[in-house]
Amino acid sequence: MIKMLLRRTLGLALLAGFAAAAQAKVDEVSYLKNGAYVGKIGTYILNDALYLDATRSAKLIGGKIYWYPVSGKLMLQNRGNKIMFFMKSDEVTLNDTKVSLSNPLIVRGGRAFLAMDFFTSKHFARAFGFKLDYDPSAGVLAARQKINISSINYFSYKDKTRLVVYLEEPLDYQTSQKENNVFSITMPNGVVESEEKLNIADGVITSVDVFQENKMVRIIFTPGDNFGKVASFRLSGPDRLVFDVEKSVRPIAQSINGLPVSVPDDGVTVISPGVSGTDPAEAEVSSGAARYVSDTGVNIPDKFVLDKGGRKRIVIDAGHGGKDPGGHRAFGLKEKEINLLVAGELSDMLKDEDIFDVLMTRTSDVFIPLDQRSRIANDYKADIFISIHANASRDRREKGFEVYFMSENASDPWAAEVADYENSVLGLEEGQEASDASAMLLHSLARNEYLNEGSQLAGLISKELERSTPFVNRGVKQAAFYVLRGTYTPGVLVELGFMTNAKDQKDMNEKKGRAKIANAIYKGVMKYAQMKKWK
Repeated sequence: MIKMLLRRTLGLALLAGFAAAAQAKVDEVSYLKNGAYVGKIGTYILNDALYLDATRSAKLIGGKIYWYPVSGKLMLQNRGNKIMFFMKSDEVTLNDTKVSLSNPLIVRGGRAFLAMDFFTSKHFARAFGFKLDYDPSAGVLAARQKINISSINYFSYKDKTRLVVYLEEPLDYQTSQKENNVFSITMPNGVVESEEKLNIADGVITSVDVFQENKMVRIIFTPGDNFGKVASFRLSGPDRLVFDVEKSVRPIAQSINGLPVSVPDDGVTVISPGVSGTDPAEAEVSSGAARYVSDTGVNIPDKFVLDKGGRKRIVIDAGHGGKDPGGHRAFGLKEKEINLLVAGELSDMLKDEDIFDVLMTRTSDVFIPLDQRSRIANDYKADIFISIHANASRDRREKGFEVYFMSENASDPWAAEVADYENSVLGLEEGQEASDASAMLLHSLARNEYLNEGSQLAGLISKELERSTPFVNRGVKQAAFYVLRGTYTPGVLVELGFMTNAKDQKDMNEKKGRAKIANAIYKGVMKYAQMKKWK
């Protein structure tokens, strides 16, 4: 009887061991970089999911591991990015962005293991700057070539829609167009951070899809009703490809006072990003430069000098204030209050960066005329100007954020209406006289120095706001904002969301919602700084 019990117990133990072996297995994978063998990484298989030894992975792939066994927390740090993993949690925090991965962290034998799904995800690529491919049949984890397509942005103009592909190095491309107008761009040897879909819906382009295929990137334009001819060209400093899709509708012109202006028959030329010549983002008004002073007292610098060194200066403008409360709201905080809170958080974040000096146009509830805000930026010799606002509409269904950069002409009727509203504060300014025509012309010429850089900054901020906040992306737009027009530096105006929309206003009233907005703008500025090689 005892022998039978022993046999049965031994049999059950063997079965349990076989079952455990079927669910858990220790092995290794080979890591290759650019086709060359680097070393082996220990693995662990649990419930058919593959995990990599965290310490060994960091040593071979790059980065530093900080393991906190008591709290069950692991931090992977690389290129200034912090990725946090938590035991028994599907939540992963990439800087301040939370993402979900199934059981990303396990601990076996006192060693931490990270899921292979993380290493092959877009989150890894975003933090490390390159992608990993895993071949399970060969047991090989291979680092793909460094990401060479850094970002893709679009800009809706009056007469066309522009798609700009920003490159880390020059790349060749081919284009093709089908009978239904679907337009395709193929870029051999291109590598993107992640596949994405840009929903444009401006009447010219409905959407743009970006696909990573074997040894190439493919970009597909889904045409809108006004999709026209496509022109493409290259620009440098930084390297980028520009694709302009013609719009069949006549452009809508708008002056600074909202009145119609005459438009030539061939439309208005919009300056392309990075026109050859002096890089406008690196131009700064010389302290000893001569200045033109019009009869109305408008000071306009007529000499620009390069200043690549030193700390960069950022001016953050909290819109409205004092006797100017801002737009109408459904409930909660006034626009001037939202603007100041977001501007303050953004200022604190940027001040933590060693490369920046930061100045706010206002730090309390005071009224500051628009021209004085511009003068503050010019006197400070700002490298970037950011004006913070919140939107409003008679239609409470309108929602989402918009990022504007300066143009003498609005990109669409709504952009013109927004600019006219923001410029209406001029009526509250006592003793302000309209500038004469010659001064306005010189303003325009000086502003053209910075339109290109403003468009790039706007695109980067827009992308981060879409990625990190709950607000709908209404696109990058152009309009004649007075506060941007008088500022001689790359500048953007951010309309955070609609105070007349219940969901948007709720998010802007909540501290965590405002923190997400400020952090997204901060990330956009940091991407711009990296692009300009400031950091």
